[in-house]
Amino acid sequence: MADAAGGIKQVTGEMLQTVKEVAKDVKDEVGQMIEQNIQTAAGTQLTPQQMQQKQQEEQQRLEKARKVINYYKTLDINIKKAQQDRKQTEAQRLQQMQQEAQTKKVQKAQLQQAPKRPGELREDIARTQAERGKGRGVGG
Repeated sequence: MADAAGGIKQVTGEMLQTVKEVAKDVKDEVGQMIEQNIQTAAGTQLTPQQMQQKQQEEQQRLEKARKVINYYKTLDINIKKAQQDRKQTEAQRLQQMQQEAQTKKVQKAQLQQAPKRPGELREDIARTQAERGKGRGVGG
């Protein structure tokens, strides 16, 4: 269980680092676009063809950034779903183990019950002794 928690923390840490890197890349791209627009406004006038080309480049960069963001959103959703599935599986496993332990505890308590009368043997012990007497006992 500790291994699963460590694995989840590692995946979450890696995902967080990747998201930070992507956010930095997107921030850099937006900053470059702003700088280019400022230079265009303050600098020389572009021809309509150059403006169209710049707009297409900006659209491509924006589209790329959106795709990357959507990819990491989808990745985050999938990771959270996998974590939830693992938690549910682990909870079911623990519940099953508790039920088995409870069943064993009840069976052990039933076997340990002393006979009500001093000379009386429990049924399971009496049956075992009868089988041993007939030669069908344990180990034979």
